Amino acid sequence: MIAANGRLGRVFVAEALRRGHMVRAGVRGTHDFPKHPNLQVVPCDATNIDDVIRLLEGQEAVVSAIGHVKGSASDVQTKATEVVTQAMNKLNITRFVDVTGTGVRFPGDRITLVDRFLNLAVSLVDLNRVNDGIEHVKVLQGSSLDWTSIRVLKLQNVKPRKYALRLHGPTKPFVGREEVARAMLEVLEQEAFIQEAPIISYT
Repeated sequence: MIAANGRLGRVFVAEALRRGHMVRAGVRGTHDFPKHPNLQVVPCDATNIDDVIRLLEGQEAVVSAIGHVKGSASDVQTKATEVVTQAMNKLNITRFVDVTGTGVRFPGDRITLVDRFLNLAVSLVDLNRVNDGIEHVKVLQGSSLDWTSIRVLKLQNVKPRKYALRLHGPTKPFVGREEVARAMLEVLEQEAFIQEAPIISYT
């Protein structure tokens, strides 16, 4: 798990452990993970190839919750994805799952008015953030990985509700982090949406 001590990462780790998975959590800076027999915490800068290789050695799949936070580089998701892809190739790991915004578009997407408005607002305030999501998917598309990039309009700390993963949406306007964590585990466990970018949608 890349960026395991971020807001989404912590939720993912908790859900993965609840389901009985073994988790190696890559963290940057401090963390407050409680001790767990199935959890190993490893310091990791996702843009440092040596750190990433050390984190990923011996793993079956890689999950990333890299996103934009205060002080992060404008292309942090793209740069981290390039490094992770390189490390995975070196270690012969093929399965990769991450999350990105619905500003990443594909032909056939059902774009709602709310989706269009919120992405326009983000583009006006922080265009680099939208472009970073787009460019990071291009890195995945150019790789040989069995990747899945789950698209979300806006992450919230709300109670999880029923959702569906659909290739072209439409998107739910607000999505809880628990829903995203469950969706990431769902595609991992079911080997679903290989080399695709589904949207978290309504049931």
